[in-house]
Amino acid sequence: MSAGHDEDEELEGFEPDADRRHFEVGREQKGLSVLDLLDGECGPVDRSRVAAAARAGLILLNGEPIASGATIKAGDLVELKLAPTELQRRATGELTILHADDELVVADKPSGMPFAEGRRGGESALGLLGDRFTALRPLHRLDKETSGVVVAARGGAAEDALQAELAAGTAGVRYLAIVRGTLDEPAGTIDVPLGKRRRSDTTLEPDPAHGTPCATAWSVRETLRGFVVLDVWPLQGGRSHQVRAHLSSAAMPALCDRLYGEDDRLLLSQLKLGYRPKRGRPERPLLVRPALHAERFVRGALEVRSPLPSDLDVLLAQLRRLRPLS
Repeated sequence: MSAGHDEDEELEGFEPDADRRHFEVGREQKGLSVLDLLDGECGPVDRSRVAAAARAGLILLNGEPIASGATIKAGDLVELKLAPTELQRRATGELTILHADDELVVADKPSGMPFAEGRRGGESALGLLGDRFTALRPLHRLDKETSGVVVAARGGAAEDALQAELAAGTAGVRYLAIVRGTLDEPAGTIDVPLGKRRRSDTTLEPDPAHGTPCATAWSVRETLRGFVVLDVWPLQGGRSHQVRAHLSSAAMPALCDRLYGEDDRLLLSQLKLGYRPKRGRPERPLLVRPALHAERFVRGALEVRSPLPSDLDVLLAQLRRLRPLS
């Protein structure tokens, strides 16, 4: 087997990211391994994925490739050439079928699972659905980091009928989002055309002149001190990144959505005054992906719900405990 093929195997399942992340080693972290550092900064991480990313040159120490077991010292700079979520532990094959009938299938996609197969292949929500059902037509898309319901029609006739219901607003996906700050209004609609600056871009941005018309509605579900829990649903469009881009355009990006101007992690020490992690062990973030969950699919009397994933469940429990309204 050639060296080039070995490298392809190392990179399979990774999505290298041009927007690099840097972690400067503090005095309390000296003597840790790179694996321990990343487990605290991005974790919980998968040991084998960290080792594979290091071998593939996607983890650098002071600008040079590094072995994941190497120790670090104060002042060192650890650099990632991929998103931190790419290193996290993930269970393969965990796509749960929530509902199936003659017209549609609704499944529950975990965060970290790609919606569709990437250029290098690998597991995806649509691929796993295709192993169990034939002639499926996806009705919407979920970003890799977004958890929740995936809805697909069973055949062309069902797709036409469901698309008409989506356009009429009698069917749709409802999201839960957590955002920072306070809101003056209990509900609203974001009606802003969205487009890409370059065709290769992942993100969408407001483009009133040339963008695709789309609208997203929101309402406040719960208000906490410094944070708000929202119900969010597309009224028009439903394209990939629409909800994230619209929330950002309204100055309320989903918590930890770094692509749309948020911090890429939330720490318990940011919520709890006086919190200190155990000596010699970096603090593990509460959340390292956008706080966005496709919570349910509604079609007339039918409502199919996706359980809140554990990371968002823990986050909400901490926010309710530490940041209740006084």
